Amino acid sequence: MFTIFHDLRYALRQLRKTPGFTLVCVLTLAMGVGANTAVFSVMNAVLLRSLPVADPGRVVYLRTSNAPRGTGTIDSVETFSYPVYDALRRQGRGLSAVIAYVPLSAGKVAVRYETQPEEAEGDMVSGNFFSGLGVKPARGRGFSEQDETSHAPVAVISYGYWIRRFAQSPEILGKTLSVNGVAITIVGVAAEGFEGLEPGESTDFWIPLQSRPELNAWGNPPEDGKTYIANPTWWCLRLAGRLAPQATKAQAAAQLQSAFQTAAYVGLGNPQPGEKSPTLSLVAAEGFPGYDQQYGKPLRMLMAMVGLVLLIALSNVAMLLMARNATRQREFSLRLALGAKRRELFRQLMTESLLLVAIGGMLAWLFAVFAVKALAAWAQIESSLTPDKTVLLFTLSVLVVAALLFGLAPLRAALAAGPRLALKTSVATSNLDAGKTRAGRVVVALEMALCLVLLVGGGLLIRTLRNLENLPLGFKTDGLVVFGVNPNIKSVPQGIAFYRRLMDKLRVLPGVESVTIMEERLGSWWSNNSDMTVDGRVPEVENGTSRSVRSNVAGPDFFHTLGVPVLEGRDFTDSDTAASPPVGIINEQFARRFFRGQNPIGHHIGTDNGKFEMTVVGVVKDHKYTSIDESPTPMAWYMYAQIPVIGEMQMEMRVHGDPLAILPAARKVVQQMDPNLPLLEPITQRAQYEETISHQLLFARLAGFFGVLAVILVATGLYGTLAYRINNRTVEIGVRMALGARRGQLVWMVLRDSLWLTAAGIALGIPAAAAVGRALASTLYGVQPYDAANMILAALCVALVAVAASIVPARRAAGVNPLTALRSE
Repeated sequence: MFTIFHDLRYALRQLRKTPGFTLVCVLTLAMGVGANTAVFSVMNAVLLRSLPVADPGRVVYLRTSNAPRGTGTIDSVETFSYPVYDALRRQGRGLSAVIAYVPLSAGKVAVRYETQPEEAEGDMVSGNFFSGLGVKPARGRGFSEQDETSHAPVAVISYGYWIRRFAQSPEILGKTLSVNGVAITIVGVAAEGFEGLEPGESTDFWIPLQSRPELNAWGNPPEDGKTYIANPTWWCLRLAGRLAPQATKAQAAAQLQSAFQTAAYVGLGNPQPGEKSPTLSLVAAEGFPGYDQQYGKPLRMLMAMVGLVLLIALSNVAMLLMARNATRQREFSLRLALGAKRRELFRQLMTESLLLVAIGGMLAWLFAVFAVKALAAWAQIESSLTPDKTVLLFTLSVLVVAALLFGLAPLRAALAAGPRLALKTSVATSNLDAGKTRAGRVVVALEMALCLVLLVGGGLLIRTLRNLENLPLGFKTDGLVVFGVNPNIKSVPQGIAFYRRLMDKLRVLPGVESVTIMEERLGSWWSNNSDMTVDGRVPEVENGTSRSVRSNVAGPDFFHTLGVPVLEGRDFTDSDTAASPPVGIINEQFARRFFRGQNPIGHHIGTDNGKFEMTVVGVVKDHKYTSIDESPTPMAWYMYAQIPVIGEMQMEMRVHGDPLAILPAARKVVQQMDPNLPLLEPITQRAQYEETISHQLLFARLAGFFGVLAVILVATGLYGTLAYRINNRTVEIGVRMALGARRGQLVWMVLRDSLWLTAAGIALGIPAAAAVGRALASTLYGVQPYDAANMILAALCVALVAVAASIVPARRAAGVNPLTALRSE
């Protein structure tokens, strides 16, 4: 212990003697290891971590090949009807538990605790939700089968929501939470870390499956007065299950298949001629299957990029250690001459390495914690990304490898001369230099190649992002703000009157130019898609052309508020009421595909079920609807007052000045009409669209950041290597100057070495950068993977960095005093 303490104290003195060297090494380690820890933490949470439930390997998600014809679906593969759920849970074979869950809203739902209305994520679940998953409550209780059967007004809140909203109050049980105006009693707090089964969402509370119209699935108003329980043709429930003992996924699916296919046609009759029966399948739920498709490839590519950054960082620190220890060769030689063992020198170098790595590792962990929060915000991942034991083990593994590398890298140079160097001149050092610097030159060239790869990849992604951001949306987003409202309304006339009064009140607010409403929010990825009739029949289309049409319910002045040009006819107006003839508006794509050279005005369009038919009164310019990068699609709009829509609607306001500044006044108006109503997900329309490219935005930002980080690290490494070589060539440079060498020649000598290294690095990096461009091809937009301009710009950047990093060593070489150099000889 005394020896270890002595080595540690000596290592501290050595690091304190060279504060600049210590600071550079520690920061380099912190950035390299911290970036890797942050990205790995996200990858671990998204792709590697198991569900926080008992025996997650036995939990499965239920999937289907497709819903039967004639059904309404939220997702044709992932959602099921209530009769299917009821039949599967009664089957009793294959799965020991069948678990149902469904959101209370497509976004957030209106809740109120005490007097303040707000919004939260809420799910309705089966009575065996917690018991079937094996999730024990942190406080109170979960649900029971009786809670589901009686549709009990009780709730279990998440641990995170308990902390955020209720300050971890121990008296939370028994408190009342109002959900869409329905009083719900809190009976439990879920286990810490459990946030639900839906990928990408962090559920705040759960309630048992309800039959109330105010608490219908996905926030939709009951169709014909029927909730999701009474409507067998609406496939809206998500299902999970726990495999029965000894059963495999294939066996369980086979045992459930007959009951599933029978229940699938409840309310539909027999399958239509030529229709294939839907097939049930089970998917392992050890992670979140939806995450791999959504985030898998970008995260793996980011992990590869930060791996390159880590490689550059470790190489830099290793070379800096070699450079510093080159000046200590006489010390090592003298210690050997005085009887020190080689293992003692190795122990000393390892102690210094471990100390350096320990300091850098602590900073890296702090860097990673803040970086993870930024990544979660940028990627809009609501699941917990807090680093866990797996992330800690990963970080410690990296640090151990780094410590071994930093201890072994300078060892050969330290011991190469042996004790004889203590009695020799520095010529011996010069003779050793050629062999030692060859490896350093190779490492620097490889670093430049990696830097080129990162810059090329970052450049492609940043240009992709710029192309997406500059895509014309087809209307003016500046000055637009949108928020949702979900009033507790019992009838269609009441709903029409409510929204008319709300628009009238909002229109008179100072600074408001115009106000309108819509059912589906623009830029939210959501859309209603179905076939439509044109002049009473479903139109014929060319082979390969879809009949599917997007539709939305809108209010008066809808296109005027958005700034979408009306090409023919007119916009919706307040005079389009339930008592006037139904009207519809279509876009250019609709007119081009289904009217082919005719004037659409005056023609009729209708829903494919024949319930509604409208006269076309306007044609508007094509514009982006669900996302920034979507292709033009046929689109139709209906007037809200003429369609029985009484559920949640989105308010769109065009204002002068900052759009978000109107929200306090709008919130006051809404709460005057109903004190239980919060503004749901208020956001500017521009920001709403930017969320549709959030992944590209995240990827481009990080790629650009890692590219800049690589440039900094390469510049540091190149400077350290050149400074090291100049330091060891002091005598040579002094001799050259004594023999008549000019300053310009010495500067060129240093720059020439740097440029040769740069050329070698670029030559090595170009093929690798081309491979990266090919790997990124599917994520690029408006830019080619082998973009020559991007490659040339990256190469010039690397060359510029090399020249900039060489200036100080070059000037130092030119400033060597020949007499001083010769005296050191």
